[in-house]
Amino acid sequence: MNSRAKGKSGEREAAAFLTERGFPARRGQQFCAANGDADVVCDCLPGVHIEVKRRERGNLYAWLDQ
Repeated sequence: MNSRAKGKSGEREAAAFLTERGFPARRGQQFCAANGDADVVCDCLPGVHIEVKRRERGNLYAWLDQ
């Protein structure tokens, strides 16, 4: 699976997870993430910027800085 498809799949999964729990969410409009938009948009969570990372390992602190 290429990284682009992997990212889309993770974003759809995250949006579905939130929606199933009563927080309507959708994938954000993205164009190479150049404008800093969130991966998943949930209007009922103001001030929350959701970035989806689908990795076996990661650096939480670097992700929080992002």
